[in-house]
Amino acid sequence: MKVLLTLSIVATIFAAAFARDLPSFLHVCKRNDPNLSNCIKKSVENFKPYLINGLPEYNIPTLEPLLLDELEAEPGNTIKLRLKNVHVYGASNFTVSRLKANTDTLRFVVELNFSSLSIESDYDIDGKVILLRIKGSGPMTGNFTNCKGLVKLQAHVVKRDDGANYVEIVNFITKISVGKGHLLLKNLFGGDPLLGEAINVAINSNFDDFIKELQPSLESAISSTFLKIANSILGQFTYEMLFPLS
Repeated sequence: MKVLLTLSIVATIFAAAFARDLPSFLHVCKRNDPNLSNCIKKSVENFKPYLINGLPEYNIPTLEPLLLDELEAEPGNTIKLRLKNVHVYGASNFTVSRLKANTDTLRFVVELNFSSLSIESDYDIDGKVILLRIKGSGPMTGNFTNCKGLVKLQAHVVKRDDGANYVEIVNFITKISVGKGHLLLKNLFGGDPLLGEAINVAINSNFDDFIKELQPSLESAISSTFLKIANSILGQFTYEMLFPLS
């Protein structure tokens, strides 16, 4: 589920990989490179160690842990779920399995693999999932393995008041899959131990169905969040800086 929280960091790497005046440890890729996708993949691998602590000067957040203030999902009318103070661990340990880049259309497709992710957060849940009534608030933990993520980005060039051209992402779509996972929601039904244990057992016994019901709204919420983050990063550089011809 939380693989989505790190997919948009690739948008950061597009900025880092192309800009001419960024630190020397960032490998520059040229717009007319016939092997552009491979070049970006190498840039990502070279850049990964710096994502552990982040680069605040470029609005790049740390990935260990990756922090989100709040996520809210409302799948249909059956469940309301709000996560606060979200801490995600393992997000920096990813591999890029596939990357397609087209600088003419400014379309990018990236597939990521995560061997394992874990999460700690506060939750507030009310509604019905997998035909079970669930209500409560408190701390939540989760562990996930064999996670895969797909992000599709569509950008365009805009001219600002300073007369320069900038890249802006206008569409950010994410999809996820989780191999296995385990969730623990504490303090369900006001701390009732029997109900709480029964619901947690039911959730984890039907983990795939639970994630499937929450997935669409979580994908939408996280995509919206990271669209803003990615644009705040890309907005620091002009189009010509991000996509040099030579």
